[in-house]
Amino acid sequence: MTATKRTVVKPMTGTRRTVAKTAQSKTAQSKTAQSKTAQSKTAQSKTAQSKTAQRRRGRPANTSTNDTVAAVLVAARVQFAAHGYSATSNRTVASSAGLAHTAIYNHFGSKALLFTAVFVDVQDRLIEELDNSVRETPSTPVFPRALLDGIEALRDTDPTYVEFLASMYTEVRRHPELREVFQSGDSFPILDKLRELAATDSAFDPEGREPEDNMWFWITFALGLAQLSTLADSQTFSLTVEALRRQFATLQLANTTGLDTKGSDSKGRNS
Repeated sequence: MTATKRTVVKPMTGTRRTVAKTAQSKTAQSKTAQSKTAQSKTAQSKTAQSKTAQRRRGRPANTSTNDTVAAVLVAARVQFAAHGYSATSNRTVASSAGLAHTAIYNHFGSKALLFTAVFVDVQDRLIEELDNSVRETPSTPVFPRALLDGIEALRDTDPTYVEFLASMYTEVRRHPELREVFQSGDSFPILDKLRELAATDSAFDPEGREPEDNMWFWITFALGLAQLSTLADSQTFSLTVEALRRQFATLQLANTTGLDTKGSDSKGRNS
């Protein structure tokens, strides 16, 4: 019989052990490196997603700066009109607009400047409505028709326009930071517009007083209308406006014809 050969496994020499350990070490290092790379990419991806989410909240995707400003102004107008200046914060405005609170600071700087920006936006809308009224009926006296038309139009568009106007004067008097902003710099365009209209309208004031005096009268009149709009229901407000229109029409007729409101002239003779 032929003797069966046995395979003898020789013990690993020192050199071979070292080579094997080195290979195992490199393999482990490679796996560790791959794992770290994968973890790093995952972390970077999550960070990028987080930053994207934050950026979209701070400035909504696919919108311009003007869109962001417009959204803030609407939210701020609603908040200021409903809760007042003190109870409104930049955070509540930003949250209402779906933005991060940093958007307020980026675009407006402070709550006082935001409040002022809302007023400028409201005044621009009122000026637009005043001009519309003048264009539509150029042959009739401007005041108080234009203001009545303007306040009604703002109320119909969005009641918060008028509600903000109703509280604005009180808020400015109550808060020093608002007074500082409102009293510094050039006058607001609404004052120039009312001054301009007062200078061209003599039907209500045949005595020819200074336009500046008439301007402040009509500012007070407009603020009173705004407060009435806030306090009264729609039917009461509409009836009151119509009564004011009739009363002022009678006064203007008396001024232009020399008749009093009962149809008599200045000497008491009936017409």
